[in-house]
Amino acid sequence: MKGIEKSLKEDKIFVGKTEGDSMYPMLISGRDTVVIEPPVFPLKKYDVPVYRRDGHYTMHRIVKVTRKGYIICGDNRTHLERDITDKDIIGVLSSFYHNGKHIKCTDEAYVRYSKKVCQSLPVRIIKKLIKQICAKILKK
Repeated sequence: MKGIEKSLKEDKIFVGKTEGDSMYPMLISGRDTVVIEPPVFPLKKYDVPVYRRDGHYTMHRIVKVTRKGYIICGDNRTHLERDITDKDIIGVLSSFYHNGKHIKCTDEAYVRYSKKVCQSLPVRIIKKLIKQICAKILKK
């Protein structure tokens, strides 16, 4: 997402390809295009902010809003990033092109998908733990 901060500041929009698999299956790396706009605070659960962390940009979904900030997780991840604050966030996903189809983050089907992904997080975490336990047992 090179040039994202400059584009958001000057043009109030950034359009570009995604990298990585943390938002799979919603976004396919190198194929799908995201439309990012400046954030309007406070953000809410299910929003997908772009934020700076450890010198790089990350785009994950808000799974919970707390007094300290946001708890965020990729749709294809189980690790929760805690205490992401408004000062970390540079933009928010407003729409995207998935396999050539334009999808707005206000579309009813997208909102249902977002809720389903967040509701499935505990199951994804349990599956990962079971996988890790099985791997340890098989090693012995």
